[in-house]
Amino acid sequence: MCRSDAPQSIRVHRFLSLGFALVALVGTGVARDAGHTDFTVVAYNLENLFDVDGFALYDDYLQDEANDPYAYTRHKLLTKLVNARRVLAQFNSGAGPEIILFQEFEADFSAEGSALTDAAFLQTYAHTTVEAMLTDAWQPAYADISAIHWLLKALADVGMTGYQVAHSSAQSVSNEIAHTNAVFSKYPILAAKSHALHRARALLEVEIDVAGHTLVVFNNHWKSGASNRRLETVRVRNAQELRRLLEARFAANPEADVLIGGDLNSHYNHSRLFPKLRTGINDVLGAQGDETFATADLYNFWYELPPEERYSEVWRGRRGSLMHLIASPGLYDSNGISYIDGSFDRCLLPGVNADAIGRPLRWNFAGQSGGGSSDHFPIFARFSTRPFTATGELSREKEVPSVALPLVATGHPALGELEDGAFLSELNEADYGDYVGRLYRVKATLVQLRPLQIRLGAVIWSAYAVDKEMLGPAGLPSYLATNEGRVELAVKLTIYRGRKQLMIEAIL
Repeated sequence: MCRSDAPQSIRVHRFLSLGFALVALVGTGVARDAGHTDFTVVAYNLENLFDVDGFALYDDYLQDEANDPYAYTRHKLLTKLVNARRVLAQFNSGAGPEIILFQEFEADFSAEGSALTDAAFLQTYAHTTVEAMLTDAWQPAYADISAIHWLLKALADVGMTGYQVAHSSAQSVSNEIAHTNAVFSKYPILAAKSHALHRARALLEVEIDVAGHTLVVFNNHWKSGASNRRLETVRVRNAQELRRLLEARFAANPEADVLIGGDLNSHYNHSRLFPKLRTGINDVLGAQGDETFATADLYNFWYELPPEERYSEVWRGRRGSLMHLIASPGLYDSNGISYIDGSFDRCLLPGVNADAIGRPLRWNFAGQSGGGSSDHFPIFARFSTRPFTATGELSREKEVPSVALPLVATGHPALGELEDGAFLSELNEADYGDYVGRLYRVKATLVQLRPLQIRLGAVIWSAYAVDKEMLGPAGLPSYLATNEGRVELAVKLTIYRGRKQLMIEAIL
């Protein structure tokens, strides 16, 4: 569902300092077809990819309790790195996307962590791997390696090489902004600039040379809390700053090839979901679904998909679209860079970054190594130096739901293919990480309803029913009364307040 294949070649190494961040030009992957260049852009929120220097603005990553089985460790960092690169390896036959817009790298607050350029860092550690560095070959000096360098190295270890990196510097600790955005590009980065946003991560503006054509990308991570109406005023200010930068670009060149991406913490149809609010994404930024650009100058690629597929997250059983790729009219003309029509999609990989019904397998701290990937699916689109060609009718903003569409296990056709979860009761808790968040089919026995407990094999588990109707007369109580408590369930292993629990998603 997210494979994008194109050949590559390598260019000469060089270095460039951009003032706010050091950018290493370590080679360029170029995909050409009959004189044209085709490439993939991915927007990917890594969900708190933190380093292991012992300093963190989030308590979960402080590493200050040696005996806490849920503490963040270098083994858990390794899991995050490996799972991220498993996702990115889906592109270009394992060589990785040409351009990646990352969110939620931990900002590097230590001077030591940024001492080496990207290319010098890769050269210094070319003799080893992240697996070795974070396990048997660990050295205290490695604690100073930034999260960006850890991922750059993890990708290089499996052949995803040639990336140049631009990222914003860490803000003042007093701002309590833990993250930074970054752009990885296999094409030359011509310029980059960081722009402060109100109560949000700095916006990263980057110019990239794609076969002699300039692509301008704006990598965003707006204020969180998409469902919080009071915080929309903050996102409005985030959108105003981005809109100001866009107006400057379009004033200089109305045909500029501009791509906006990242986590806007807003849904593509935010103004429909919150009709009484002035929204940042729709009302201020002006991202809409008119692919002809007759009514707006920004087109949101979410409209390329059917409404039920327009999601990159699932929150409380509802689909959300916080991740975005948004195009300017310049990407739809016959000059420079163009969108390859119909190429936008989510990178949804069941068993890798998604569960059986298509929900993100978010990161968890369980066990010795943790598990999961991210609470967001990456999204991607293909572009070319060929003129834009429509492959079908252009979108006119049809089928825009005014409510968030549900995605729940009950009644889902994938439940019939679930793996038998009888083994869960035999698992060592040190191995829980890779199993948390996944759906399993189990034959269990109800022990009691309040508090809810079930027996799976020889183990009695604390349980939680996702849908309260399961606790109604026609639900679990009926099995307790008529079937000696025996019931077949779809369950998910979770950790709640440091204790294991089986979340009951459906009665089968």
